[in-house]
Amino acid sequence: MTALITLLGILGLAVAAAVTVLLRRAGSRTENTDGLLLERHHRLQARADRTAYSSWSVHNTPYHSRGRRP
Repeated sequence: MTALITLLGILGLAVAAAVTVLLRRAGSRTENTDGLLLERHHRLQARADRTAYSSWSVHNTPYHSRGRRP
């Protein structure tokens, strides 16, 4: 029974630490113009990558790299 309580206590501390780190990280956003432009560029690049490499677009291309259908 002591081991179970110890395990639950350790898991509770790990969850509390994770919540603290995530809440602290969310408050440190970039506020200068250069940082905002970089964030915007990376967000748009990630969006384009998600579109280009999605399952639908990869499996529905008409031609493969050799220029013909298999």
